[in-house]
Amino acid sequence: MKRRAFLKSGALATGAMMMPVPLLAQQGKIKLAILGTGWWATSYLMPNIVSSGQYEIIALCDVDSGVLNKTAHKVVEDGGEMPRLFASYEEMFEVPGLQAVVIATPTHWHALQFIAACEKGLHVFLEKPISYDIREAQAMLEAKRKAGNVVLVDFPRVMLDVNTQVKEYIESGAAGKIMEVKANIISNEGPLFEKAIPDTMDFETYCGPAPMQKYMCPEKGNKPRWRDQFAFSRGVMVDWGIHYIHNVRQVLNLDLPEYISAMGGSISSYPRENPDQLYARLEYDGLPVYWSHKTWGYKAPDPEHNIGVFYYGEKANIFAGDVGWRIYPGDGSESINHGDIRFRPGAPENQPFMKKMFLSMFMEFAEGIRNASNQGVTNTFEEAFKTTSSVIYADMAYRTQGQVQIDPSSMDILNSEEARAGLKREYRSPYIHPYSG
Repeated sequence: MKRRAFLKSGALATGAMMMPVPLLAQQGKIKLAILGTGWWATSYLMPNIVSSGQYEIIALCDVDSGVLNKTAHKVVEDGGEMPRLFASYEEMFEVPGLQAVVIATPTHWHALQFIAACEKGLHVFLEKPISYDIREAQAMLEAKRKAGNVVLVDFPRVMLDVNTQVKEYIESGAAGKIMEVKANIISNEGPLFEKAIPDTMDFETYCGPAPMQKYMCPEKGNKPRWRDQFAFSRGVMVDWGIHYIHNVRQVLNLDLPEYISAMGGSISSYPRENPDQLYARLEYDGLPVYWSHKTWGYKAPDPEHNIGVFYYGEKANIFAGDVGWRIYPGDGSESINHGDIRFRPGAPENQPFMKKMFLSMFMEFAEGIRNASNQGVTNTFEEAFKTTSSVIYADMAYRTQGQVQIDPSSMDILNSEEARAGLKREYRSPYIHPYSG
């Protein structure tokens, strides 16, 4: 499988950032809905939607009326009109004049909601991973192709200059041939506790096409931590580590992996549905890309490198964090810093970077909608499809404890009946899986 040609310049030199904000604003605000009004949507997405000046939030949808009402009042506090509120996304998609939707729901709901949005001709800002299983992703890709709508997937780290600079350094030959890549996350996630379902939440609908689950929360608070439940999410690599696998693919022009193997498990004192330690090997055209994570309280021996990507070259090694990167020359000379490699998203000095990431995406999304074109979109659905598939295959390799071999033309698994059976998860009645191939 050949590495794909990669065409991308610095985020602020392409897409919407080339069109002055006043010029965009003159074209009228885009009528936008937000589907899923939890922590991520209200704390990260909505503030930058508002800051962009390009959107009018006219509708919100959530199965928890408590968080839905809080978010609606936040829209008003930020200077907008009171949006229409919905418990049903199908009803929200019928709002007259609606042009675009942000889908920020748990992963197991993405496929049905995305396909419905495409069928309504709506443009979509979609959370990653795009899907829970491979067949959902294929059905979503077909729906997007039929609709011809603008779709941008939420990979904010790609919008900074770090990946572009690392890519340029590697392609200059200064690091020599890249022999292997290692991405990792070390972060204590903590235990889950079953708690009473709030009166404001329709948990039956929350579970949706997934099997009915217990209502699981962290020790403090009663907000569900769905990312730790396998029925809703495939765990740390697929939910968080996907960002770093996406970075690697963009920097090194990678397509789909050919072979994937994985091992790991849960060794903490509290039960886990997803592995709290995982080691995966994804082979891209002969290049091994290794993934590891630990979430059971392991303290990193070198905290500077506990979250990010190592590129190991013949002449130099590179470590890339979110807002900075560092070169370790092969001759043993002093390392060369380009910004802060530590993972510190809450640090005051990093807030301009955080704002730049999200604002750049929403400006690109706005320009794409106005031009009716995906041409200026950095985080395309097609590339997100490949990254999402890569990490899903890795989780499947872990759960079947064997190597899986991929057929990129059909997305089938060639060498394991057990793994192949996991390409499509059957939906809970009355929901119907969208893949019919």
